[in-house]
Amino acid sequence: MRISSMMIYEQIKKGLQNSLEELSRRNEELATGRRILKPSDDITSSSRALGYKVEISMKEQYLRNMATGDLQFEFTDNVLKSLSDALVELRKLTISGVNPQDEGARLFNSQQARLLRDHLYELSNSRHLGRFIFSGMRTDREAFVYNPLTYTYEYQGDSGEMGLPLNTNATVSINMPGSEVFSPVLRSGNPSVLSDGTSVTYTESKDPLTGVNTITIEIGDLMSAEHDVFTVTNIMDIANRLSYAWQYEDIDGSFIGETKAMHRIEALQSLIDDARTQVLEKQTELATRRQFLKGAEERTRNLLNTLKNTLSLSEDADLPEVAVEIQKAQTGLEALRISSIKLLSTSLLDFLK
Repeated sequence: MRISSMMIYEQIKKGLQNSLEELSRRNEELATGRRILKPSDDITSSSRALGYKVEISMKEQYLRNMATGDLQFEFTDNVLKSLSDALVELRKLTISGVNPQDEGARLFNSQQARLLRDHLYELSNSRHLGRFIFSGMRTDREAFVYNPLTYTYEYQGDSGEMGLPLNTNATVSINMPGSEVFSPVLRSGNPSVLSDGTSVTYTESKDPLTGVNTITIEIGDLMSAEHDVFTVTNIMDIANRLSYAWQYEDIDGSFIGETKAMHRIEALQSLIDDARTQVLEKQTELATRRQFLKGAEERTRNLLNTLKNTLSLSEDADLPEVAVEIQKAQTGLEALRISSIKLLSTSLLDFLK
């Protein structure tokens, strides 16, 4: 077989190119720390690594969701604590002012109840990250508004709960509808008679759409001159009723007299207790949800670390091995260079000798 000079040149050229490409690739591995620089380097490992990257991206998004949810839990918990404290103060006020008092004391109690009413109203419309947290799914609108025609505070949210994805199979609700927090539910501690022997009954009716619980309070016999019937749907209504009662007035400003006013104040005491019990239950529920979220967060972080380690094993280069391969490539390239010089400097006369 005849070997021409051109064939020698081509073989040398090809060998140099292959050696330079290998050296370049090894240097790039050393610089990036990655074994797979493009899918064609290892199709199977590249496909597997892509799957890991998708999973890692999802887990990181879940962790961001959890961080946002935990912030709302913390904010809501602080609001519930303030709400509970305000109800304690309102309850103290009714204890100290349940009996007829002089006008100055009654005016003070009325003003304090009004301040607590306004504070409760402010808490009911708390916002976190620009969204009303007690409006259910209607986070763009206030949970409660005052209706000047009925002199009551009305819920304009819904009963929806927003689920925060924790993984592909689990969610946790991060909000509490205001109808569940601010509308008290009757409990077994409600009296049937007041301290002076006057009968009192409590009945409730819950709106299935909004979750608002309307409580009707009837005091005294139907034929009695002191017979009284009124309703409340939330703790702002309760505080509002109390504020006017200390002035011997109904919420529309009409005069109701001392007896009816004192009856109202006493009858509303148990509803304040019910409301505070409900808030405490919501705090416990919130703590349970938050603990569930924390557990999911810890598990997700552990899975994320495992995925990152697995991805690293698939993609990352063995740097000591790469360094050895670089040295081998450089040695091979130098040997090829020397042999090429000798071959290229050989003439026809050298072959004839």
